[in-house]
Parts: sequence; C-alpha cells; structure tokens
Amino acid sequence: MEHVAQDYLSYAVVKEEAVRLAVGSFRELASETIIRHDADPVAGRLLADAFSSAALTGTMLGRGERLSVRFGYAGPAGSIVVDAGSDGCLRGFIRNPHVMEEADSVEVACGEDGATVRSTRSRHGRILRSGESKSAFILPSSALAYHLSVSEEIESELRCEIELQADPAEPVKSALGVLLQAMPGCDLSEFDHMRRKLQMPEAGEILRTRFGSAPEEGVRLLLAFLLERMDLPAFQLQPLPAARFHCGCSAEALRKTALQILGREEIEKLLAENPNPALRCQFCNTEYHFSAADLP
Repeated sequence: MEHVAQDYLSYAVVKEEAVRLAVGSFRELASETIIRHDADPVAGRLLADAFSSAALTGTMLGRGERLSVRFGYAGPAGSIVVDAGSDGCLRGFIRNPHVMEEADSVEVACGEDGATVRSTRSRHGRILRSGESKSAFILPSSALAYHLSVSEEIESELRCEIELQADPAEPVKSALGVLLQAMPGCDLSEFDHMRRKLQMPEAGEILRTRFGSAPEEGVRLLLAFLLERMDLPAFQLQPLPAARFHCGCSAEALRKTALQILGREEIEKLLAENPNPALRCQFCNTEYHFSAADLP
C-alpha cells in the first residue's frame, strides 16, 4: 500500500539571500474542504489551490492575527473566500461548488478577466490592514502572490501543485505548495530570477516528488535549482502546526446573524411557514435547525 504523508507546514529564513520561504502539504485540509462543500473537480481544484496558498501566507501573520482573502471572478465560479489564522486554522467556501454545470475547465470557470483579490488582516476583530488588487492571473495562488507584492508591498511568489483523484472519501491525492518572499536587503533582481524559476516545470517536479514526506530535502533541492548552485546558504526549517479546517460557527451565532439580517418579523413569518427551518453556515456548510423557542 502506498504511504501517504500527513499534512505539515514549515518555514525557513535564508539570511544570506535575505529571503524567507514556507512549504507545506495540504492534502487532508483540501480534501475536507472539498467534501464539506460537495465541490466538483473544477471547483475542488480552485478550492485546494486557494486553501493551500492561504495556509502558506498565514505563516507571515503575527500571533492572534487573521487574514481574510476574497478571490473574485467574472466567470461562473463567482468567488472564493478563505479565512486563515496564525494558529493554522482555515475556513472558506467557493460561491459555485458545482461550477462544472457551466464550465468544464478552470479557465472557463474563472473567466477571461483574471482575478480581483481583496484582503483584510485583523487581530481580535480590529482591522490592521486591507487592500485590493486586480491581475490577469486566475489561479488563486498566482493572484495572491501578485496581491502580496502589490498591495502588501512584500515581493512574493507562490507555487502550488494540486492532484485530485476519483475518491469521494479522499478527493485530493496531493496538495503541495511553497511561498517565497523577499526580506529587507534582498537583491530584487536575484529574487525576480528565483521567482521565474519557481514557475518552471522543474520546480513543479521537485514539489511533486520531493516535498511529500521529506520537506527539508525538498527545500534543499528547490533552493539549489532556484539559486543555480550547490553550495547552499545555511537555513533551518522550522515546523509549524499543520493547517486544518476549523470554522467555529454555532447555532446561536447563526441565529443572531439571521435576526440581524432578516429581522424578527421576517423570522416569525418564516417560522409560520416552516416550524423547524435550517440555517447553513456558508464557511463550513454545517446545517443548524431552530424553532420559535430559540427566539429571544
């Protein structure tokens, strides 16, 4: 039986080159996300890429911070929302999880206008920073890397390798990714060279074959390829808690939200038509039932 590596998340600082990188495996995270939202293969591919890239970006957050990212598309996919915390917990959704009813590829699902990315960085509900960018990229990983470079003013590159499989219990065979960022003092011309190399087929092959269960060896091979040298600068890969899906919603929270949005009168009309209606959390697709007894 083929050994399947567990999810992991790590980061390293390469002081000599003034770059930082984060690497991770997100197979379990992506599979749970796809299953929760009953996403078809095209929507699932986009979700897996968005969650993997958001988990990698979450490694730059300070303690107690959260990053909310919305990818907007003109195509039938509509939008993807991912909320990531510094603790490695993520939640999110795609607006159209059954996009293959209208599109048979990621390109058609997203449309020809690229992606609009909106991000909000917060701590305990207080907004620290927000920004928006528009790019020609459609994959969430590429659009987010561009957004970080332009809106956050942190030169960045993201590469995710996603492989799905026809297994409803484990729809993701592998989901691997790397985030590369320039630090103060980095030679930006050299960073641009590394950025271009990270998008080459050879870098993707290293990710697919060497990052599954031996991330440190994979990072060494990747750095040797990106820097085009074998005398590698010193670095130490630091483990972080593996990224996982966690929503934190509750029946009480959804009832309060419904009352705020609809108002008591509309809720009472709804209860008159259906004495036990259901509320569904858009982030995790969990369904909660309530009744007149639950009204304050």
